Amino acid sequence: MNFSRRVLAYALVLTIGVVSLSGCSAISEYENVAPLATSVQTNSVDQYIGTVTGYGVDTQGYGGDNQNTVYVDNKRVDLDLIWPYSAGCMERELLQVKAFSSAREALERTLPIGQRVLVVLSNYENGELVGDGNKGFIHILEKGDALKISPPADSVNERLILTGYWVPHGMGIEFDAYDFNARYVSSNPEYLTQTQERYLPHLFEAGNKARTAQVGALPICSILAFDYEIDSFYDGVSFSRNDEEKNRLWWIERNKPVYCRDGDGDGICFED
Repeated sequence: MNFSRRVLAYALVLTIGVVSLSGCSAISEYENVAPLATSVQTNSVDQYIGTVTGYGVDTQGYGGDNQNTVYVDNKRVDLDLIWPYSAGCMERELLQVKAFSSAREALERTLPIGQRVLVVLSNYENGELVGDGNKGFIHILEKGDALKISPPADSVNERLILTGYWVPHGMGIEFDAYDFNARYVSSNPEYLTQTQERYLPHLFEAGNKARTAQVGALPICSILAFDYEIDSFYDGVSFSRNDEEKNRLWWIERNKPVYCRDGDGDGICFED
């Protein structure tokens, strides 16, 4: 019965997965917000304005590009605290490949080549580098290098999460991908820089909105999470029953008389 249910669940996952992962849409909820004509200040070492010139390729070992790598004025920027959702929940190679492809498509639609952007680097505090110098958050600039919404809101990192093909991800983020009802609510500041702390609430809000709307890859992951919960329940029941049987046999052995001739092994002594 359990095996049949799993076969049916995974068949449904594969069918829904390939179909839903094909329909990538990277439209931000902020698309219709009127521009605030916010001028950009780039006097500090942790910010600069540039143009998107490329995307990362598959990682080629230590130091290679990642799925979240883009290039601005040919400088590497790893979109911080986000990652394609497939890495967190998918067990089928077909779905993983398709999900990574959809995540890349969402990235390219949200952040096209030639787009003017503001880059806010994550690991600077008080003007000094305190970690990886490539990690950061990107904001799309309008004509005249103005922002629709002031940072830390409306970053490309946040917009990608809203597509359902990317999720909040990284050290300091506490989330159980196998919990069907999980929400992004907590983090550990010990692992976060001041810049990351300012951006993280916006990423969490986007992640919870995407989970509620079940967009992008999230329906597939929800099915797998629900299936995992069901399996965990039955594994727990089976473990409990096995314990009960072990205890029953132990007490039979414990209550046997010290001197016992049990010819047929049924626990009854001195049978003829």
